[in-house]
Amino acid sequence: MVLSQPGDEALMLRFKNPFGGQDLWLTPGGGIHRGEGDREALDREVWEETGLRLPSVVSLVWQRVHTYPFRPVDIRQAEDFYLVRVARFTPTSDHNPEPGERDVFREFRWWSVGDMRASRELFVPQGFADLVEELIVNGPPPTPIQLT
Repeated sequence: MVLSQPGDEALMLRFKNPFGGQDLWLTPGGGIHRGEGDREALDREVWEETGLRLPSVVSLVWQRVHTYPFRPVDIRQAEDFYLVRVARFTPTSDHNPEPGERDVFREFRWWSVGDMRASRELFVPQGFADLVEELIVNGPPPTPIQLT
């Protein structure tokens, strides 16, 4: 999760919901390629999706295992969420080589906790505004928080 400094705004990406219904606001990120380590995948995915080169210091703050229906089978994925503090920048998706992602990507937006709470938008993971506020107030946890 990319958080602006100063300003404490989270960079989110709006995607078309693959199951229909309301669009989803997600943090930058994605899958790990064969032979890639966690940090390599993080660096690559954030670069591809936002154009940001990550600083050397990132903090693993949340983890979750999520299952969603994807016909004909369910997809189970383990997700790690990292906190990255950077100066606010203008993101770009120009480096994203994934045509499927480009087709469902809608827009970038920097969101404050207050704006998220006042919005009727759908943020993932659930309770995202509260999770971000906790990070702003207390900083990264000593060990990653397990999300449900």
